[in-house]
Amino acid sequence: MRRRELLVSTGLACTLVGCVGGKEDPGSSEEPEESDEPSAPTEEPDRPEEGERVEIVESGLVRRDVGTDEETVSVRGVVVPREGVEVSYVEVRASFYDTEGGLLDTTIEQVEIDESERWEFEVTYPQVGERAAEVGTYELEVGTEL
Repeated sequence: MRRRELLVSTGLACTLVGCVGGKEDPGSSEEPEESDEPSAPTEEPDRPEEGERVEIVESGLVRRDVGTDEETVSVRGVVVPREGVEVSYVEVRASFYDTEGGLLDTTIEQVEIDESERWEFEVTYPQVGERAAEVGTYELEVGTEL
């Protein structure tokens, strides 16, 4: 499980670096090269991006045993495949944040599905009691490839 989390974290970090991209030095005078020839597509045009293959249609924070040493917090939701897309594996990554926006922890749930129309998921924060009470918000990401 830790190996999969490491792989997903590494992939996410690489994706973010690619999306954000670095800016060149302000003193750099290099101009981008232009060409009259069309560039080759970098992806298959008919295949949706990984995050576009499924969609989270509902989600919410669920607390149990509030105010006790047994308090737990989780995110429940529903994922559905986009129209015309076949999916056999779905992964939901929940990042839990405190009320000030600090990242507390990230947890992943995954399932192999049989052309199901929807997958009801629950991703549970790994701590209980006071630590679970610190959770204020969450973010969800979905993936569909191993």
